[in-house]
Amino acid sequence: MIMPFGVVQEMPGVSEDEYRLVERHLGPDRPPGLLAHVAGPVEEGWRIINIWQDEAAFRRFQSERLVRAAGLAAQTDGFDASKAAGFRSVTVDGTELPF
Repeated sequence: MIMPFGVVQEMPGVSEDEYRLVERHLGPDRPPGLLAHVAGPVEEGWRIINIWQDEAAFRRFQSERLVRAAGLAAQTDGFDASKAAGFRSVTVDGTELPF
């Protein structure tokens, strides 16, 4: 049974501009399996909340697109890759999501 998979990323010290640097390298198309995406500022930096069709869809996106996009942003746009090391993620599986 496929279960929805949620990911909350807390990114201390990351600004909207820095978030957009990475986002620009992700490309314009919606990643397969992404059901919902919300991102915005919080007191300590930036927060992203994503709901995926399942954990496999998230892991595919992470390995095939997100890591590459962050690397390109660091190489070409000056994104401080050391901030990526400070990202904290919390995940929930479908048993915790009411749909």
